[in-house]
Amino acid sequence: MARRVMTAMSKLPDPGCAACHGMGSIRLTAHFYTGDTEWEATCWECFGRDVSLSLPKPRSTDNA
Repeated sequence: MARRVMTAMSKLPDPGCAACHGMGSIRLTAHFYTGDTEWEATCWECFGRDVSLSLPKPRSTDNA
């Protein structure tokens, strides 16, 4: 059986936050030589130390 992971935050986002505008999450883009990757992350301005950011990994290409 799969382990259940709690993804909810312990408090509501700040409605006056300049980073996320009260949404609680922001869109980020990582630029790799194999192409750009976009993902959504929890707003660290609203949730502070409760956030654990996981960065994407670049796509691998096989040039053989």
